[in-house]
Amino acid sequence: MESLDASALAAVRNQQIGFVFQSFNLLNRLTAVENVSLPLRYARVPRADRKARAEVMLERVGLADRMHHTPTELSGGQCQRVAIARALITDPALILADEPTGNLDSRSGAEILSIFRTLHAEGRTVVMVTHDDHIAETASRQIRLSDGQIRSDSRHDTAPSPH
Repeated sequence: MESLDASALAAVRNQQIGFVFQSFNLLNRLTAVENVSLPLRYARVPRADRKARAEVMLERVGLADRMHHTPTELSGGQCQRVAIARALITDPALILADEPTGNLDSRSGAEILSIFRTLHAEGRTVVMVTHDDHIAETASRQIRLSDGQIRSDSRHDTAPSPH
C-alpha cells in the first residue's frame, strides 16, 4: 500500500473497504437510496445501476419501505442501517465499524449487531471498535488495546448473543 498514490488509495478505500461510523455520516439532503448509492457514483457506475443496487442493499438491511426518506425522517437505528447498506454497496471484503451501536438504543443496537453477525457468517471480515464490554463479548475475537498497545487477544468459537 505504501507505493500507491492518493488516487489508488482512494480506489482501495471505495471498493475494498466498507466504513460504518458511530455518527452515520449521512448527507441530510439526500434520501436513503441516494446516500447508499453515493460510493457507486464516485466509482462512476451508471445511475440506473446505482439506484437498483442501492435499493437491493436497503432491502437487505430491512429498509425497503424507507428508502426515499432523508436521514432527518429516520430513527437512529434506521440511519445506522442506511450507513451499513452504504458500506456494503461496493461488496467490500472488509467492514470497519467505529462504535456502530454507540448512538443507538439497546434494541436498535442488537439489530445492528445481528446484521454484522450475518455479514461475518457470509465470509466478510468485520472489525468493530467499541468501548462497551457487552458489545465486545459478541465478537468471535477480541483484541483489547490500552495506550496503543495490545493488552489481550482472545478468540471465541461462537460469539454469544448481544442480550
